[in-house]
Amino acid sequence: MMRSEPVAVFAYAFAHRKTQDFLVELAAARFRDVTVIGAPWKPLPHADSNRYFPTMLRNAPALATPDACRALGFAFHECEHDDVAAISELQEKARFRLGIVSGARIIKRAVIELFEEGILNIHPGKLPETAGLDLFFYTIVKNVPMGVTAHYIDPRVDAGDELFFEETPLGPDDTIEAVQHNNYQSQIRALRRFLRDRDDESLVRRPVDRPRKNDPMTPEEKRAAIAAFPNWRVAQYRAQRGRALLAACRDGDARKVEQILEEFPDLVEFRSPEGWTPLIVAAHGQKEDVVKVLLDNKADPNACGKKGTTVLMYAKSALLGQNEPDFTILEMLLKTGADPSRHDALGQDIFHYLHAAGDTVVADWLANQQAET
Repeated sequence: MMRSEPVAVFAYAFAHRKTQDFLVELAAARFRDVTVIGAPWKPLPHADSNRYFPTMLRNAPALATPDACRALGFAFHECEHDDVAAISELQEKARFRLGIVSGARIIKRAVIELFEEGILNIHPGKLPETAGLDLFFYTIVKNVPMGVTAHYIDPRVDAGDELFFEETPLGPDDTIEAVQHNNYQSQIRALRRFLRDRDDESLVRRPVDRPRKNDPMTPEEKRAAIAAFPNWRVAQYRAQRGRALLAACRDGDARKVEQILEEFPDLVEFRSPEGWTPLIVAAHGQKEDVVKVLLDNKADPNACGKKGTTVLMYAKSALLGQNEPDFTILEMLLKTGADPSRHDALGQDIFHYLHAAGDTVVADWLANQQAET
């Protein structure tokens, strides 16, 4: 089914790979009423012609943007992106709600306000940490994940309402060139995800807290960042594997848990931003096979969350109110040393919370196990 919705794309009037790829994606998503606003070429004041690492990839040259528009049946208008009068005239005719940036200069507030929904930008870095120029180098210097941020823009550079962060998969032996290539592909994936989530009405807007954008780096600072790339890659690859481990624990994928722990045994105590270990995630979700794998790999059965909540406290949550609960996970935890007498940050133990919930079945069973021990 073709889409009749009019969409404006802020692009460049000359050959530009991202513009061509974004227009192809919109065509594949069955958008037909697309107007491309192409800014003419101009020299950039902070352009850096230095080469900081060797390049081996060679891409086919992109089509000139007017030629790409003709091939796809899209309208093309060349004008500066701060030409409020010209863009207002286009808006009066087409009634755009949504704009999409494939390549743009600074867009003025008066232009942004013409779009009821907003203007989407896919920034090839994590915001707010990499706001401004030299975002690849700031990704390394600030030791943040590689990926792209989908957000609706506001008049500040690299700010506005964030929609999501699309992380770029990282390999332990990836070169700088491979990382940059894969991060470009993340921009394509992010556009597809945006269109899909927009159709599903599942987009969530969160303001980007960006006090200031980063200053352009000097050549010396860029070379220092390149020198730090191997350490950044090791740290970020390990963190990605840790997040994958938590996801596998949540999903009950015991085989994947085994594979990740074979590579990084110490990730058995990896922590989520909420302070949950893999064992907490698996026990809370009642993933019996995963709990067994983690305990076999020496996971701490007395690990606690940020507020001192123990694995046993998390594991009992799914059993509350059941007449015949499955105590398998609690048994495994107790046999490997989980201590029911441990207190959380509020000074309460697991029996306090069981009694507060009015559950005597789990409380009586646990008291019997404790007495037998």
